[in-house]
Amino acid sequence: MKPILLFNNLIVFLILSIINTLISIKLPISLFHYDSWFFRVTHWEKNGQIYQWYFGVKKWKNQLPELSDFLSFLFSKKQMMQYSPDYLVRFALETCRAELVHWCIIFSSLIFSVWNSMGMSLLMIFIAVVFNLPYIIIQRYNRPRILNLLANKRATIKGTINNDLKRLHKDV
Repeated sequence: MKPILLFNNLIVFLILSIINTLISIKLPISLFHYDSWFFRVTHWEKNGQIYQWYFGVKKWKNQLPELSDFLSFLFSKKQMMQYSPDYLVRFALETCRAELVHWCIIFSSLIFSVWNSMGMSLLMIFIAVVFNLPYIIIQRYNRPRILNLLANKRATIKGTINNDLKRLHKDV
């Protein structure tokens, strides 16, 4: 394997990653929904716990850099800033955006097979998976937790509204 070929491929990988990221940033948030087939939490994921059981995601998820660490105008997914229903919905949708961009980077790495040998193509695909799969795991782990918070928040709001209506009905 020629080091210059690997270097060139890594530059192309970086460019592909940037292009995928820029495209995802420009997409309106309304295109994403956590209940769509691609982003929906599946039964086998056990509300995201499977990622903790097998990968120990809680131990390392906050150690990885996030793009919002470098670009302050982006939505930060490192920590929960608020607990309002609107914020939680936005957070869940942003996890969908982040997951999609990392899947797109992995799938776009298939382009390396156009000009590379089988070995180099497989190496580049492997690199794409290694660098992006942890972020996909983080999104798949966090989304059900956010949605549970949102469901609890909505139940509390609904209960409060129902109690207020009952009190109002008694007063009338």
